[in-house]
Amino acid sequence: MVALNFSELLKLSSQYESTVYDILKDLVKFPTVAYREVTAINDCADYLENLLSEYGYKVSQHPTRSDGHPVVYAEKNEDADKTLLFYHHYDVQPEDPLDSWVSSPWELTERDGRLFGRGAVDNKGHIAVSLIAIKMLEDKLGSLPVNIKFVIEGEEEAGSGSLPKFAKPHSDLLKVDGCIWEGAGFHPGEGEGEGDTLKLSSPVEIWCGLKGNAYFELKAGGSPHFPRTDVHSGSAAASPNAAWRLVWALNTLKDNQENILVEGFNELVKPPLEEDIEALKQYQGDLESLLKKDYGLENLLLNRTGLDLLIPLFLEPSFSICGMQGGYQGPGGKTIVPAKASVKLDFRLVPDLTVKQVEQLLRAHLTKHGFDDIEVQLQTGYEPSKTSVNHPFIRTIKEVTTELVSPTPINVVPFAPGSGPAYLFTPYTPLCMVFNRTEGVNGHAPNENWPINSTKPSLAYNALIAQSL
Repeated sequence: MVALNFSELLKLSSQYESTVYDILKDLVKFPTVAYREVTAINDCADYLENLLSEYGYKVSQHPTRSDGHPVVYAEKNEDADKTLLFYHHYDVQPEDPLDSWVSSPWELTERDGRLFGRGAVDNKGHIAVSLIAIKMLEDKLGSLPVNIKFVIEGEEEAGSGSLPKFAKPHSDLLKVDGCIWEGAGFHPGEGEGEGDTLKLSSPVEIWCGLKGNAYFELKAGGSPHFPRTDVHSGSAAASPNAAWRLVWALNTLKDNQENILVEGFNELVKPPLEEDIEALKQYQGDLESLLKKDYGLENLLLNRTGLDLLIPLFLEPSFSICGMQGGYQGPGGKTIVPAKASVKLDFRLVPDLTVKQVEQLLRAHLTKHGFDDIEVQLQTGYEPSKTSVNHPFIRTIKEVTTELVSPTPINVVPFAPGSGPAYLFTPYTPLCMVFNRTEGVNGHAPNENWPINSTKPSLAYNALIAQSL
């Protein structure tokens, strides 16, 4: 079978670009917020099943529990020696705050060279790109050089609670030669490329794993330790304050140098592998400046730079307050002692931390420090997962990428700072995510968008990966 080079695929992608946008337009219309939109979730799963069937895939939905969301599984068997799997999710983050959107989050809108809509970049745009890239390759070659599978779930943004019910009894379906996790694509900056190379605005990153995540809600109130209702603040000297109680409990969990103080937590953290440290020593590009610009910061946390930034970001656990609520939040003043307060927290996990262990340690810590009146609820959790930075699949991805973007730096990163259900896949397949950092795509934020000039190079790149496996 004749192999196509990147330049040929890039030219060919012009014929398929509009199809990507048509699919993305359809997908964005579904308000697939996993916590609330059951009808939209089911409708979107049906849409994907029909779409993949139209493209010649054998498709099935897997309702994984009575209150869960379907996993859409699709495969195209070409009797090839190797199989490539694409993992995606069709659920999205909530659109809040709605008044910060310039256009409707549920209608794909073009402006300033970008396509705006919730899910445009995370992850519906990548669903469309990977599907059409394979279609493009199949049309050109007559048949595919590799077997293709898709796993597209509907709860990634809500903890993937149903996915284990699919993955564990169907582990044979996940035994493949490589998995592209949530997409592979480029933002080219000025120009679409010259010949067989591509101009990029920032270094390429190959993420070889995902940190785990343990997400909790802590609540103060609703027990005899606290007033049954908000109290006039003139009685602050007599009534326990749920908000203060929660603040004092939080103060025992982490210090101002980012040290996690939960007893027994750090003892479970496995020292980073030497190969991972070495990979970060070879990291190229000014990540510090990119993050400052993207986040609008004068300085990063603790003024971290170089390896002092890379190691905590990519190899160490972290602990964050994600949201707080308590007492009066309306306009003007209301002098009260809050009867209830709550906070949402997440721990990003690395080996050998597990969600269950962190929950046990957090509960034990609060009890030891006298805060057993604080209610602890584990809401979602992922275990950490990783493919070796030296795995043959990772080396193949790096070789393919190097041919396209040289002299743009390519960084092999042990863990993504974010999390996902990759731990269900890595016992059976190596996986990675590939991208270059793109300013202003606003994933998880208002005005999320897909840069239009990312489409053709991303189509060509996905097709090239499939051809090169």
